[in-house]
Amino acid sequence: MPEGVEIRASRGEPEKLTGGVVIEGFPESGLAGTIASTCLVSSLKLAMVGEVSSDAFPPLATVLNGRLQAPARIYADPDRNIAVIMGDFSPGLRASHLIARTIVEWAKVKEAAFVLTSFSTPMEGGKEEHVVSAVVNGPEAKEIAAKASIPIAELAAVGGVAGRLLLEGRDAGTPVVALLIKTHKGIQDYESGLKLAEAMMKMVPNAYCDLDAIKVEAERTEEDLRRVWKQTAPLGVYG
Repeated sequence: MPEGVEIRASRGEPEKLTGGVVIEGFPESGLAGTIASTCLVSSLKLAMVGEVSSDAFPPLATVLNGRLQAPARIYADPDRNIAVIMGDFSPGLRASHLIARTIVEWAKVKEAAFVLTSFSTPMEGGKEEHVVSAVVNGPEAKEIAAKASIPIAELAAVGGVAGRLLLEGRDAGTPVVALLIKTHKGIQDYESGLKLAEAMMKMVPNAYCDLDAIKVEAERTEEDLRRVWKQTAPLGVYG
């Protein structure tokens, strides 16, 4: 792993995810990617198999359902060949580099086929609908997106962890697909999160998000995530 990052494995960490996918779900410009990742973790009942720690992360501990947990965690199901790496803080500059490098290296060690991430871009006006496209880092990633009938973005700027993942993956020979979703002011993040989850299910055969169930809980989930995010946002500038 990159210097300054430690993965503390727990019971159930898969030895391999051969041919599988590693999904990144840290909050960035919005919570859509985190909501989609949370839906997958909940619907698939993925077990927490590790914690990621670094001095570049904010000094933060969170409590979910009464359980103390680190702010960056790994969830996985070796039978489904799916892993989700997500956190409760918006990474700063140094942390974004470290997280991206860690995810790419971990995915290579586990022999995953590709890494899947997302990035939200705000839009003003226009139709109130969410458009999902893909930013890819090479021919293999392009083929993965094309098989799922997700259009390839020809012009885009992708920041944060997603942007670094695209470049780190390119340099390491690991396919990375970044789902780019355009969101509209005044439309809640959970709606774009559901759109992202739908796109993820098209790309990952073993992925599943109970969209009907999450629609009932989604607004409350967004409120919970936003409450935690707001509490940690000032800390997110560290690193």
